[in-house]
Amino acid sequence: MKKVAIIGIVGLPAKYGGFESFTEQLVQRIWDKFDITVYCQKSAFQEHPEKIGKVHLNYLPLKANGILSVPYDMLGILDAVRYADTLLILGVGGCTLLPFLRLFGCKKNIVTNIDGIEWRRAKWSALAKWYLRFAEKCAVKYSDSVVGDNQVIVDYV
Repeated sequence: MKKVAIIGIVGLPAKYGGFESFTEQLVQRIWDKFDITVYCQKSAFQEHPEKIGKVHLNYLPLKANGILSVPYDMLGILDAVRYADTLLILGVGGCTLLPFLRLFGCKKNIVTNIDGIEWRRAKWSALAKWYLRFAEKCAVKYSDSVVGDNQVIVDYV
């Protein structure tokens, strides 16, 4: 059975936002066909079950949002690349790792949902905008597939 790692969300059960709700719905539809691991923010949950349904949960010690989302996603990617056949990365924060993974011969199937055009959002500083734009470029160039969840994103990519 192929192994799929889902990286970039606060975790399951869904209680934070759209990517969590998407993940919860997705895993319920595919868990009979794949061995799935979802990376979760440990501090967001009082209890830390090893599984929900047929989905393995792997808890990370960092926050999944804000500036810490970058190392959070990177930690998930680095762990998942050791065992998963496919990495589904939700958001671009950790995607600056992808060129290095490819440089060192990583043949994993990497699928990235770039979410929105984050670097254009007014809430980010100039440095954060630069980083997010660079991470987005890495995601588009080094992922095997890029998911656009609306037509505007598809046209943009």
